[in-house]
Amino acid sequence: MSDQPNRAFFGDNEMKLGTFCLNISGGMMMSTAAKNTLDWGENVAVAQAADSAGWEFLLPLGRWRGQGGTNNSNAEQYETFTWASAIAAVTKRIQVFTTCHVPIFHPMMAAKMGATIDHVSGGRFGMNIVAGWNELEFGMFGIEQQPHDDRYAAAAEWLEIIERLWTENDELDYQGRYYTVKRGYLQPKPIQSPRPVVVSAGTSPTGLDFALTHADYTFQGGPDWESLEGTARRTQDRSKELGSSAGLLAFSSIVVKDTEKEARRYFEWYVDECGDHDGARALVERVVSGGAQSIPPEVMRQQIRGWIAGYAALPLIGTAEQIVDQLSQYKKIGYSGVALSWLDYSEGIERFNAEVLPLMKEAGLRSG
Repeated sequence: MSDQPNRAFFGDNEMKLGTFCLNISGGMMMSTAAKNTLDWGENVAVAQAADSAGWEFLLPLGRWRGQGGTNNSNAEQYETFTWASAIAAVTKRIQVFTTCHVPIFHPMMAAKMGATIDHVSGGRFGMNIVAGWNELEFGMFGIEQQPHDDRYAAAAEWLEIIERLWTENDELDYQGRYYTVKRGYLQPKPIQSPRPVVVSAGTSPTGLDFALTHADYTFQGGPDWESLEGTARRTQDRSKELGSSAGLLAFSSIVVKDTEKEARRYFEWYVDECGDHDGARALVERVVSGGAQSIPPEVMRQQIRGWIAGYAALPLIGTAEQIVDQLSQYKKIGYSGVALSWLDYSEGIERFNAEVLPLMKEAGLRSG
């Protein structure tokens, strides 16, 4: 990864800011209060608002179908490579990521698309690598889910091929356990050197090692501060053991209102009154090994509420001043940045830029 000071992502802000899940209907929330249709014009407007305000990155979520349940949350999705290319063309400084499910995209194809987007963006492409977990979605492609650790072994081969295609001028012959490439050829190379920015969200021991060994940033959330602090400590300790310099990014849903009471009332409305409990339960059953039978009822209720509220991540709720305090806490425990999602992206980013950003500058979290 090269130092490119004219790109927002390589600036010196203490807390990087990104959007998360802009490319899927409803964003992070599994609620009937969320708009469950996509609007390309809104995607462009929000991306440009983040870009103009100096935000560092746009991170989409790789999804191929809705979540089911009463609301079928995330029923509409923009595919992330084509989304990133189009968004890159209408922004100027912000890093534009794709989220790539390794089993779905052959490394030759992913390398070519990534290099193309890097040229479209003038060197602002980034790749979020997902080894794969959603068996229901993979079934749509006729792909059989591999055992957990094998997914990361395959992802390591996959990324090795891509990095070599991005950097080596000779044709590539590669014979691995999972991939074969004969006379692989890729031109033009990406603009970023030695490669575009790579993010990975592995949280298991194997997944974390993959992220720390292969990525520039790990991407990890948690439902509360205690969990987030534990994640940061575990990541930092393992990073030292592996000699890694990878940074740590988080993700959160966010509600900003004039008073804390108003913010919490709004949050409880879309989570408790409008939440899609059936869809969230089905998702928890897919995510958690062993299914619902292995989860105590109270824990299941908490997990369902967490997924409704925003992909089981800590929600940031309160006044602009309280939000800055919470972002400061993220920085204090070791996070370099956070990707944010709102129930209403247009209203949310407008208010954040007007009310929260100036206070972040006063707090020393942003320099400009």
